[in-house]
Amino acid sequence: MSKKISIGSLADFPAGKAKVINVDGISVVINHVDDKFYAVENRCAHLGLPLGANKVDDTVITCPFHGSQFDMCTGENLDWVTGIAGAKLPEWSRKLLAMGKKPMSIKTFNVISENEQLFIEIAT
Repeated sequence: MSKKISIGSLADFPAGKAKVINVDGISVVINHVDDKFYAVENRCAHLGLPLGANKVDDTVITCPFHGSQFDMCTGENLDWVTGIAGAKLPEWSRKLLAMGKKPMSIKTFNVISENEQLFIEIAT
């Protein structure tokens, strides 16, 4: 079961600019690309650090701390723990930094547009 929560008007989320908002106590990154809206939990699957909205390219969000990349459409991991604070690491050290954690997805949310307003569905 889920509940639909208003997050603002379409104008509050301009195309090409991701934004971090709080929805029912959950930090969420909203992204507007090609007339579609995507929402993911603002939490990297590696160590739970915030993803933020500054490292979003089209529908790919990159963790600013460890470089893990995720597809905002599906939450799927695209690249796992590539570096530290933007500095790329060699393959052997990437495995050390991953600390034994296997690549994981991030949580996505359904975004609904109705009458120039946006809503997000949160599981209850």
